[in-house]
Amino acid sequence: MAKSKREFYELPNIATSSDIINAARHSIRAAGTSRPYTPSENKRSLFTTRPTSSSSSIDLTQLTELNVTPRVLSPIDSPQTQKREEEQKKKESSNFEAYWRSKITPILAALNMEIENVDILNQVEELSECLLRGGFLTGSVVLPHQYKVKVFQCLINLLDKKDSRLLLKISRLLLCLGVYEKNLISISKLIFKLTRCENNDAIFLEEKTVHSLLNVLNQQKIEDNGLAFVYCIGALKVLSANTDNTIGDILVQYGVLQVLERHLVTCNTSNEMKGELKSSLLIQILGAFRNLCDIPATEKLLADTGVCEQLQYTMTHHYNDSEVLLNSCRLLSRMSLFTDTCNIISHNKHLLNLLLKVIDNYTNDPQLLVRCAFVLGNITGQHSHAALHLHQNGAVIESMLSLCKVYKAKLGDKTTKEKQTITKDVLCKAVRVITNTLQNEKIAVSVTPQLIKMFVSLGQIASQAKIHEISLNVLCGLNNMSYHNKEGSVFVKHRGILTDFLIRLLAVNNTAITIETLGVLGNLTQYHDVVEKLAGDKHVIEIAATLLDSENSDLVYKACGVLINITKFKEFHNKLPSKIVTQCIDVLCDVGMLDVELSTVTLYLLWNVLYLKEVKRREDETTRLLSLLTDYTDHSYCDIQSWITQFHPVAKKLIVLLDTNSEFMPL
Repeated sequence: MAKSKREFYELPNIATSSDIINAARHSIRAAGTSRPYTPSENKRSLFTTRPTSSSSSIDLTQLTELNVTPRVLSPIDSPQTQKREEEQKKKESSNFEAYWRSKITPILAALNMEIENVDILNQVEELSECLLRGGFLTGSVVLPHQYKVKVFQCLINLLDKKDSRLLLKISRLLLCLGVYEKNLISISKLIFKLTRCENNDAIFLEEKTVHSLLNVLNQQKIEDNGLAFVYCIGALKVLSANTDNTIGDILVQYGVLQVLERHLVTCNTSNEMKGELKSSLLIQILGAFRNLCDIPATEKLLADTGVCEQLQYTMTHHYNDSEVLLNSCRLLSRMSLFTDTCNIISHNKHLLNLLLKVIDNYTNDPQLLVRCAFVLGNITGQHSHAALHLHQNGAVIESMLSLCKVYKAKLGDKTTKEKQTITKDVLCKAVRVITNTLQNEKIAVSVTPQLIKMFVSLGQIASQAKIHEISLNVLCGLNNMSYHNKEGSVFVKHRGILTDFLIRLLAVNNTAITIETLGVLGNLTQYHDVVEKLAGDKHVIEIAATLLDSENSDLVYKACGVLINITKFKEFHNKLPSKIVTQCIDVLCDVGMLDVELSTVTLYLLWNVLYLKEVKRREDETTRLLSLLTDYTDHSYCDIQSWITQFHPVAKKLIVLLDTNSEFMPL
C-alpha cells in the first residue's frame, strides 16, 4: 500500500469494516423468520371458520332409481345371433343364480338377522370377498338392480354400529358397488366423520379406503357431485395431515396431486358450480394440497404442475372470499419454501401484485396478512428481480410501512395473548419484506426518512418488549441500508438517531441482536461523529472490547470491525482497555487458520492499536505475538491459499513493526 494517511486495514475507496476481507462475511442478506403458525385442527374439521353442512342419513329412496342399462342389439343382428345370445344369457343367469344362492344369500341372511355371536365384521369381509370373486366389484359382471338393492339395504342397516373398521369396510364396499347422488353424499359424510378420529388413520390404510376415495375422485365428475366431493376431498385433506406422513406418501404415490390439480382447474373454469359450493370445494382442494407439501416427493411434483397459475386465477375470482384467499395463501406459503416453486412464483408478476393488493385491502385480517407477507418475504429474500418489480410497480415498502403503522398501534392494546401474538407476527413479517427488498441496491439507496424513523421506533418498542424477531429484522434491514448508502444519502444523514438507537440495543442481552447491532455500527463508524458519539458513552467501547473474549466467532468478528474503525482515530485510544493486545493475541491463538477472516481482521485491529503507539504494550506481549506470527507465516503451518494471500501480508508487516532492531517505515 502506498504511503498515505489511510490506516492499514482500509481498502481503497472503501471505508467500512464490512468489506475488510473482500466479501468474506457479506453484510447483505435476507432476514429469516419462522413459518406462520397454523394451529393443528384437533377436531379435524372440514372448515376453519364456516360451519359444515348438516349430516344426513343414507337415503334409501335413491336406490329405487338404480337401473341396469339394458343391452340394445344393433340392426345387423340376425334372429340366429339373438337366439345364441339368449341362450348365453340364460346360462350366465343360471350360473349367477347358483353363485348368488350358495355364496351371497347366506351371508346377507346372517347379517339381516344379526344372529347372536355372529362376527359381523368377518361376515362383511366375507361378503366383500364373495362379491369380488363373482366379478361384481370389478365391473366384469353387472349386478342386477334387485340384487344390488338387497346388498345396499343389508349394509345400510348396519351403519348404526359404532365399530370404525366395520363402518369403513361397509363404506368402501358401497363405493365399489357404485353409489350416486344423495347416497354418495351420505357415504362421503360418513367417511369424513371417521377421518376426524386420528386413531382411525391406520384402519384407513389397512382397509384401503383412501384408494376407494381416489377412485371416486377419478371416475366421477366434480360438477355432478359437488357436495360429495367436498367431503371426499375433505377426508383426504384430513388424512394427509397424518403426523407420520404414511397416508400422504401413499396418496402422492397414487397421483393425488394430479387429481387435485384437475379438480382445481375444473372449479376455476366451470360455470356449472357457483357460490358457496364452489368455495367449499376450493377450500378442501387447497387444504389437501397444503398438507401434502409436507411429503418430500411433493416438492418436485408441484413444480411440474400448473398450480401456481391456478392459484392466481382462484385468488382473482374469489377476491371477496377471505377463507378462499387464506387457504390459497397458506398453500403459497408452503410452496414459497421450495426452491423451484419459489422461483415460479417470483416470475408470476400478476400473482405478486395480487398478494400486495390483498395486504393493502385486508388490513383487518391478520391471519391472511401474515401469510401474504410471509410469501412475499420468501420471494424477495431469494429473488431480487421480484423485489424490484414489487418496488417499481407495487410500492411494496409503502404498503408494508402502512401495515406497520396500523399494527404498531395495536401493540399497546389490552387484548388476549393470542391477538397480541398475531399482531407481533404481522409486524415481524412486514418488516422482513422491507428488509429483504433492501438487499437490492436500487431500492436501498431510495429509502425515505419515514422508513428509517419507523424502523427505529419499532426497534425500540420491540427491544423493550423483548420481541427479538422484530428487533433482528429491523437490524438486518438497517444493515442492508448501511451497506449500500454513502455520504450524503438520506440514511447517512440520519446516522445520529440511528447511533443513539444502536447504543441502546447493545444493552440487550441477546447474542443475535448484539451481532446485528455491531454489524450496522461497523458500517456507520466510518464517520468521525459516530465514533465520537460511541466514545462519549462510557460503556460502548468497553462492551466491544469485552466481546473479544467471547466464544462466539461472529461476535468477535463484528466487535473487531467496530474497534478497527474506532482505533483509526488517535484521540479515542485512551478509551481502550490496557489488555486489548493480549485479547487479540488470545483470539489468534484460539482461532488461527481455522477462521482465516477472523484471524486477519484481528491483525488489522492490532495494527491500528500498535502503530499509533497510544496503548503501551508489555515486553511479554511483544515476544508472544512475534513468536506466534513467525509460526503462522511459516508455510509448514498452513499452505492454504486464502491464508497465504490474506493473513501473511498483514502478519509480515506486523512483524516488521514489532522488530525493534529494524527501522520501521510507515505504510
